[in-house]
Amino acid sequence: MSATRNVTTLSTEQVEVAHFFGEGDGATAIEHVFDEFEGEYPGVEVVPAGYTNTSSYGLEIKSRILRQDPPSVFMTWTGQDLVPYADSDATADLTDLWDREGLAQSFVDGVADLVRLDGRYVAVPLDIHRKNNLFYNVALAEDLGVDPTRIDDPRELLEVLRQCDGGGAIGLTQPMKNPWTVLQLWAQIVVGLYDVNVYESISRGDAGAHRSEIEASVALLAEYADLAEDDAHFLGMGGADQRFRDGEAVFFQQGDWVGAGYEEEAGFDYGADWDHVPFPGTDGVYVMGMDAIAAARDAARPDAAEAFVSVAASRSALKGLNRYKGSIPPRDDVSLDAYPQFLQDQYEDFTTASVHTGGQKSLVAPGKSVETRDAFVGFVADRDVQRTTDALVACYGD
Repeated sequence: MSATRNVTTLSTEQVEVAHFFGEGDGATAIEHVFDEFEGEYPGVEVVPAGYTNTSSYGLEIKSRILRQDPPSVFMTWTGQDLVPYADSDATADLTDLWDREGLAQSFVDGVADLVRLDGRYVAVPLDIHRKNNLFYNVALAEDLGVDPTRIDDPRELLEVLRQCDGGGAIGLTQPMKNPWTVLQLWAQIVVGLYDVNVYESISRGDAGAHRSEIEASVALLAEYADLAEDDAHFLGMGGADQRFRDGEAVFFQQGDWVGAGYEEEAGFDYGADWDHVPFPGTDGVYVMGMDAIAAARDAARPDAAEAFVSVAASRSALKGLNRYKGSIPPRDDVSLDAYPQFLQDQYEDFTTASVHTGGQKSLVAPGKSVETRDAFVGFVADRDVQRTTDALVACYGD
C-alpha cells in the first residue's frame, strides 16, 4: 500500500460505494474489497449502495451526478461506458494515483488504455470476464454423438443443435427474458461467422457497410431461437443456467461467471460433467467484459474516495474479488494458484489468445447500447429478421 495514505485524517469518516454487484458471487466479491478497505482504514465506514439491475443502477448514478450528489465511489464499465462520465467531468482524475502506485506497470498490457481518456486515468479495472464461452454437458454430448471440439463455425453449430433436437434434447438453452443475453449471443455469432474486425466495425458505428453481415447473423440467431425451449421468452439467465446444471441442455453460451459457479457445485465436476470451448468460429479470440471503479469528482471526501479506489486496485483486493466473481484479475502480478482450474484455464486462454476485443459495454456508446438491447426486445417478440436488421443498422449507425 502507498506510504502517502494517512489513516488519521480519514478516521471517523464514511465513503459511499455504489455498485451493481448486489447479489450472488458479485456480492461476495465486493464484500471482500470492503473488508480489505476497512482493514486498511478501520476508522472509515463503507456505506454500500448495491444494485442488482444494471439499467436502474445507471439511471440512478446519472441522476445523482446531475443533482450534484454523487456517491463518492461508483462502479462502471471500461471503454465507451466511461466516456460520458469523463466528458461531463463527473469522474476524478486518478492519474496521480496510477503514477504513485505504479499501476500501469502492474496491470495487463492494454487494460490501462481502457480507463485512460484524453491522457488521464479516470477509473481502475476490477476484472476480466470472457464472454465467448460455449459450455457443454459432457455426458449429453457423448450420448447424442456430438463432439463440441469439432464444431468450426456458427452455421455448423446450428446443424448440431438440430441433431440434439432430433435426439430429444435441448441443444442450446437460450434465456430471452432479458435482451442482454440475446445481444450477447448475437455478438458471438457475428465474430464467429466473420471476424473481430467486422464485429468491431459494426459496434463502432459503421453498421451500414455491414448490413448483409448483420442480416445473416440475425437470421442465424432466429434459426437458433426456433430450436429453443418453448418458454425461452420467459427464461432468465439464472433459469437457463439451472437447466444446464440439471442436465436438461447440451449447450449454454455464457460468460465465465457461470463456469466459476459450476466449480463450486458438488458432483458437477469440470472436465468430467461439464466443459467448455470457445464459441464456434472464435477460437483464439477473447471477448472481454470488464467492470471498473471510479471516484466522483464532487465526492464529499475526495481523499477517502481515492483511498478506496487505491485499495480496490491492490493485488490483494483483486485476487479475492476475481476469485469470488468468477473472472481473471486485470493485474499480471496476482497468483492464481488458489483459483479453480477453470479460471486458471481461462487465464491461459487469455494469455495465448491472438485477438482481444471488448464486449458491447466497452465498444458501444451507452445511448446506442440501450437501443441495441431494445432491438432485441423486438426480435424476441416477433423474430422479424428484416425489422431487427433495420433497427440494428439504425442504432449502431453514426
